Amino acid sequence: MKNIILLTLLLFSFDVSYAFQQVYDFGDVPKHQLEMTVYENDSTAKAVVLFDKGETFVEYYNEKFHVKFKRHIRIKILTDEGLDLGEIGIRYRTTDPEQDVKKINAQTYNLEENGKVSKEDIGRRDVYKEKISDNWSEEKFSLPNLKKGSVFEYEYELWSNHPVDFPDWFFQREIPVLWSEYTTNIPEWFSYLSVKRGFQEYHSTDKSTHVGFVRIGNRSESVMMNKHFYAMKNLPAIRPEPYMKATVDYLSHVRFQLSSFTSPDGYVTNFLSTWPELSQELLDDGDFGKRLESSRKLKAAVNNLITDGDSDLEKVQKIFDHISEVMVWNERTSIYAFEDLEDAYESSSGNSGTINLILIQMLREAGLKSYPVILSTRMNGEIIKLFPLVSQFNHTIAYVEVDDRYYLLDANNEKRPFNLLPATTTNGEGLLIHEGSPIWINIDNAVQHSMIKLINLTIDETGGYEGDLSARNEGFFAMADREKMDSTKTESIESSDFFNADGINIDTMVVKQASLTEPYSYEIEFHKNGQDSVGIIYLNPMITDRVSKNPFKLQERTYPVEYDYPFNKRLIVNIIIPEGWKVDEIPQSVLHALPSQDAHFQRIVQTMGNTISFQYIFNVKKKKFMPEEYQKIKDMYEDLVTRHSENIVLKKEI
Repeated sequence: MKNIILLTLLLFSFDVSYAFQQVYDFGDVPKHQLEMTVYENDSTAKAVVLFDKGETFVEYYNEKFHVKFKRHIRIKILTDEGLDLGEIGIRYRTTDPEQDVKKINAQTYNLEENGKVSKEDIGRRDVYKEKISDNWSEEKFSLPNLKKGSVFEYEYELWSNHPVDFPDWFFQREIPVLWSEYTTNIPEWFSYLSVKRGFQEYHSTDKSTHVGFVRIGNRSESVMMNKHFYAMKNLPAIRPEPYMKATVDYLSHVRFQLSSFTSPDGYVTNFLSTWPELSQELLDDGDFGKRLESSRKLKAAVNNLITDGDSDLEKVQKIFDHISEVMVWNERTSIYAFEDLEDAYESSSGNSGTINLILIQMLREAGLKSYPVILSTRMNGEIIKLFPLVSQFNHTIAYVEVDDRYYLLDANNEKRPFNLLPATTTNGEGLLIHEGSPIWINIDNAVQHSMIKLINLTIDETGGYEGDLSARNEGFFAMADREKMDSTKTESIESSDFFNADGINIDTMVVKQASLTEPYSYEIEFHKNGQDSVGIIYLNPMITDRVSKNPFKLQERTYPVEYDYPFNKRLIVNIIIPEGWKVDEIPQSVLHALPSQDAHFQRIVQTMGNTISFQYIFNVKKKKFMPEEYQKIKDMYEDLVTRHSENIVLKKEI
């Protein structure tokens, strides 16, 4: 009996291993892959990767080390929406380090009505080259006879003429992946740093060594070859969802970076600098640090802006407001200024780095300590500190010291106050570049993002009402209202800009003008015409800021929920009901908080005579919630939608 149990366990283990680890040869398509109609773990999937196999070799030939990457991927099409996956583009670099695509092979498989499998491959004339930019091209082809139910696969090799050009591997995609594996073969002379990103764990990893031989010149050298194997299975799709950053930060993948090469003679060549070395290189760069030199034109502009009586903070505000107003962002993001700062200032246009380097230099001309901070925006992905590479950064902002504290400034929007960074830049840490060791600085906003609204409603017997709304908003809520008011004349503002209840008419609006750094306030008087109530009135007190849909639809989310910023919303609604009417039904007070207390909403309901008072609070205290908190957040929003839909029911007394 023990032997039977042991045999059963061994067979079960074999079946699981076979199901998930078997990578088929090209052209060997089992019938069950063609018969598959839906992916049981994700019934909404338009397609699924059956397997994805990659292998990279660092090899020596033609008196030079090269990198050879081989890939074989097989995909099952499940719906018509998945047909676009059959349009393949293999991108490669045409400048140093130059790449080349070789040995492309692709084939489509269909299960015919007679049960036989048809095969159709691509020919040489079906593959064509397309130039993407001065540095990149693409080998493109379309899988033939592709339809719902098809299986297709393709393989190719990508060669690079330099060992620094070592491919990363993405296990996860925008569609589910059953199995993904990656193998690297690296001579011991090369030292590569590797880092795993994403939220999925390896199914298996392995490391082994063997003796290899390399022909260098007229002699053969033996070398230990390091072989690494990585595999993941049953990977869910990563699709665009609310409250997510750059997809690359969520996809599970492994990255590589060449650190050094030690020749057989013991000579060491370093390929990866340190952060201090990177900082100094930027300071010496003609398009970065060398741009920050004293300028007669910028100095004159500063002298026209500030007075002797200005405090340092007033100088910062005046210079920031001036740059925000006169400089127009050309929609390009960069850490560099590719033109002289004076010329860019004269033209009133520049990329993001140019505008903020002008800001830094003008702050310096005013006698303030100011330095550039380079960062990676939210859609560019997070910085990997293990890799001191300037290519990870895509934006520059300004750092300035005032009265024993510092401010981070980004002058690429004239409607934003100096102390409010755009949400796109608040992505972890940035690197302050100055003479001496660079400093990592947390990129975040110190200001509060709050919304407070007070509404008074007087109901009449027809169910109509007259009311007034007073709002006082700060941070991004103030900025959003300011942009809305500035872009639309108050005479033409629609009630839907402020209210989610139908039929509301705005009578008057008063905006309390204030500086960009102060709360943004306004008052609105409004009314809504009623109808014959037949002795009963239904009223939803959430006539503004109602949450009517749950933004979270997934059953399970394997990556974080990331808000642009923490916030606090408060809405107070006071309702006076008509004489001779009574409350028949009324929503109850409720509190729904996450176990961590990092987010909650609350409704407090009070009645006194013919007055009903509602107070709504919605508070999110942090920006990032990990996948294990997703279900709690989803449940909170589901409850929020339900509570916001509840009505007051009033009945006329008999």
